[in-house]
Amino acid sequence: MAYNVVITGVGGQGVLVASQIIATAAIAQGMNVRIGETHGMAQRGGSVIAHVRFGPDVHGSIIPEGQGDILLGFEPVEAARYLEFMRQGAHAIVNTHPVVPVSVSAGTAVYPSRAELETALSVRVVPHFIDATALAVEAGNTIASNTVMVGAFARAAEATRIPLGHDDLLAAVEKRVPERFAELNRKAFEKGYSAIAL
Repeated sequence: MAYNVVITGVGGQGVLVASQIIATAAIAQGMNVRIGETHGMAQRGGSVIAHVRFGPDVHGSIIPEGQGDILLGFEPVEAARYLEFMRQGAHAIVNTHPVVPVSVSAGTAVYPSRAELETALSVRVVPHFIDATALAVEAGNTIASNTVMVGAFARAAEATRIPLGHDDLLAAVEKRVPERFAELNRKAFEKGYSAIAL
């Protein structure tokens, strides 16, 4: 059996760090862990996806289509882009703060509305929207938005019987981030944890 988490966003949002935090928490619980990452144009704001698989019996680092348990969408359109990995009725935590692509800025494309994104997501998953970027600012720095998302994941994991909880994931955050940013990340984690109700 494997638990499957899809994390997606754009380069610079901390997708890969979040995947490492979740993996660290799972390893600490004695689980086998596999991570698959696609960096794409990560350094230029391009699409990034990480697959995190953990449990007593894990084979392969890429989640098979239709088997994802929780989706963490650090950017709304990127959350919708990878729905094929999610099982029907899975939960998705989506940061509402958009990263507008160059095509939209140039006027050659239109960024979808919140209603359009919610409709697209709801076909397959149960979406939970939070402004992780604003919550990170409240915690002290927008750079901690990925930790807000990990905190929200902790709440979703508990509600969906994934065997990682608040204390497991907070300990992994504290292990992964530099000590000088520990308090910022603790605050960001707690804000994410309190941001959704499942």
